Amino acid sequence: MQFKHAVTLSLAIASAIVVSTPSFAADTTDYAQFPRSSVEQYIRPATKQLVSALTDLEKRTGDLCTSSTTETTTAFNEAFSKSVAALAGVDFLRYGPMAQDNLAQRLAFLPDSRGVVRRQINKVVAKQDPTVRDPASLSVKSVALQGLTALERISYASDGTLTLGSGKDAVYLCDYAESISINLVGAGLELEAEWSDPNGFSKVLLEPTKGGGVVHTHKEAAEMVFNAITTGLIVDKDQYLLVVLGKTDKKANPKKAPFARSGNAVTYLSASLVGLQGALNAGGYAKVLEDEQDWVESSLNFEFSNAQRVLANLPKPLQDTGKEPEVREQLRYLITIIDGIKVVMAEDLAGYVGLAGGFNALDGD
Repeated sequence: MQFKHAVTLSLAIASAIVVSTPSFAADTTDYAQFPRSSVEQYIRPATKQLVSALTDLEKRTGDLCTSSTTETTTAFNEAFSKSVAALAGVDFLRYGPMAQDNLAQRLAFLPDSRGVVRRQINKVVAKQDPTVRDPASLSVKSVALQGLTALERISYASDGTLTLGSGKDAVYLCDYAESISINLVGAGLELEAEWSDPNGFSKVLLEPTKGGGVVHTHKEAAEMVFNAITTGLIVDKDQYLLVVLGKTDKKANPKKAPFARSGNAVTYLSASLVGLQGALNAGGYAKVLEDEQDWVESSLNFEFSNAQRVLANLPKPLQDTGKEPEVREQLRYLITIIDGIKVVMAEDLAGYVGLAGGFNALDGD
């Protein structure tokens, strides 16, 4: 795969800022350490975990469609939740492999605030379109008809009940679901292979050249990874949490949270923040800070943990509880926490380490 002309989400939308904060590291920091640690300690293990989860989901889909029992239903639900969590752990890596060939969208069509998945699947099912029953023909259709978001749509009723394997369209929907699950494994393997290949996109990050590629220096590579984490925070806040809250109580729409239909909205959001924290810590950006600057790492970890406490205490499923005043109050508090993390990352941490960026066009500030 050629990455020379790849346009990454982070760099495409980043509006670089000149950080005026004095940086101890501007001339001495080994910027190569950050992308190297990120790739080796977070990205490669996370993509491997995604493949494992999707492979199990493929098996559980087949089991459920062969025999719908309490055991196969429970196993599918668990496998789906684990796949959602594993996806959230890589979904913010919207550069390199994820930015190629619609790979991110083939894994899950997110965000989907306009209900594209719902509309397209309703049309396909109404017509009993036979092409979605075959993995090969499905793979060239709209990305909204593929991925975990499509599988969720055809597997769960609006009240969160697992319906795959039952009802008048059981055979058709099972064939469709198995095609999706097979292609999901393929997409996961594609992602894992690209990151594990020493000559793939990891080489672009670890061995940047001034003559070409999407990054030309180790510093630019470090900024690409760092800005993707910051962008992930902004997406969680602006495109998910604020959409759930709505501008008023009456306009609240918790059903628009990622994977709310299957009762996995909190699972996704929690795993996303776990992934963002894990990627940040694996990169080691804050670990190089010393003396009066070393407060940053402990502050960020405290706030990430605080966010997890809020999510853990939310009554589930969010699509049923998201309009309750107490839940809305907690979601507003969660947004405040995310804003705080973003500011520390984009202003303090980026400034200390000498990185450009941190805020971008997705940011509402």
